[in-house]
Amino acid sequence: MNPATLSLLLFILFIVLIIFGIPIGFSLGIIGIIGLIVMDQNFMMVAQTFLSGINHFAYLAIPFFVLLGIVMEKAKISGLLVDFADELVGYLAGGLAMGTTIASAIFAAISGSGPATVAAIGTVAIPEMVKKGYSKRFAVSVAASGGILGPIIPPSIPFIIYGVVVEESITKLFLGGMGAGLVLAFLMMVLSFTKAKIEKVPVSGRGPSLKGILRATWRAKVGLIAPAVVLGLIYGGVCTPTESGAIGSIYVILVGFFVTRTLTLKGLLDCMEKTARTSAMIMFVIGAAYLPAWLMASWNIPEVGTKFILELGHSKFIFLIFVNILFLIIGSLLDTPAAIVILAPILHPIAIKLGIDPTHFGTIVVVNFVIGYITPPFAYNLFVAKGITGMTMDELSLAVLPFLFVSLLGLVLITYIPEISLFFPRLFMG
Repeated sequence: MNPATLSLLLFILFIVLIIFGIPIGFSLGIIGIIGLIVMDQNFMMVAQTFLSGINHFAYLAIPFFVLLGIVMEKAKISGLLVDFADELVGYLAGGLAMGTTIASAIFAAISGSGPATVAAIGTVAIPEMVKKGYSKRFAVSVAASGGILGPIIPPSIPFIIYGVVVEESITKLFLGGMGAGLVLAFLMMVLSFTKAKIEKVPVSGRGPSLKGILRATWRAKVGLIAPAVVLGLIYGGVCTPTESGAIGSIYVILVGFFVTRTLTLKGLLDCMEKTARTSAMIMFVIGAAYLPAWLMASWNIPEVGTKFILELGHSKFIFLIFVNILFLIIGSLLDTPAAIVILAPILHPIAIKLGIDPTHFGTIVVVNFVIGYITPPFAYNLFVAKGITGMTMDELSLAVLPFLFVSLLGLVLITYIPEISLFFPRLFMG
């Protein structure tokens, strides 16, 4: 059978398995094994490919950043960030909503996870917004959409995976995500301001005061120091992302025990158990995804794809349109780590041949997939928001639509204005 045809059939089978509720990791393993059978390959490749796929030092950063986010939530540091952000912009129309986005951006600079950001910030911010006159739909849409900043603003788990898979600098990718995340956060805040004006959401009536801002900054200092420590060590060239994640984890654990005093030994053990479960799930999906990725590489699918696309023309504009449409669809159906492992090795070489900067392209890829976190049917952030609010998925999907459209606008800007994702890499790394 033609390898391209077989790849298409296996992808269709994968979608069918997902629809029937088979976990993503197992679905990837099933199609990989079927591919091995059809191509008469040695079954030892299953174990070898799985283990070699996850055997990267950079992947050790994943459990550390997962632990960081979980401990931040357990230690009640996320509430301090919401109060700090509310003090900055709470006097404006939609101020608390904008403050929630700011808090999400700060938390994102610690955790690297979308669902963790929604859980940590949303648990505090959604009830507070409803209490202050926001509709429940408005409140939950702000928190759920703010969660997509988690995997974009560094440190970012998807950027770590992308950097390992295509062998690009993870630090440069982190810096590229910084610009993209700030643009998306700004657009979300503009939408919150406009929406609050239209819905006539009450404002606090108090203007900003230097005393109030300083007081809120002092109270939130432990939360604000965390991203400065984690990112400062990386960008200063002192530590790798893995080492920085370990140091950051120790920092927030000490803060939880001795500063906020909301973390107990039992609570820490619970955090470690959650970290182990989450990290194991991520690593299993990554390892399983390497099998179909290896099969496609052995069938020369990347080379065939490169040749086919380049024969259609050498237009960056058209190629990026194709990439965005493809990744938006895949991102709403497939788990982000698996999608990166399978698709990045195919499309990354094409982007390089077309003269697209690898950091810029990596940022586009991750932003596309992360928008899938608020795109039905497999919208992870909406599932977390559902657990917080009890709203149905239909209600949540409708509520988040304005923020989904704004995120797509941000994606267009990030795609066609390379300086958004290249400004910080050039500033810090030349």
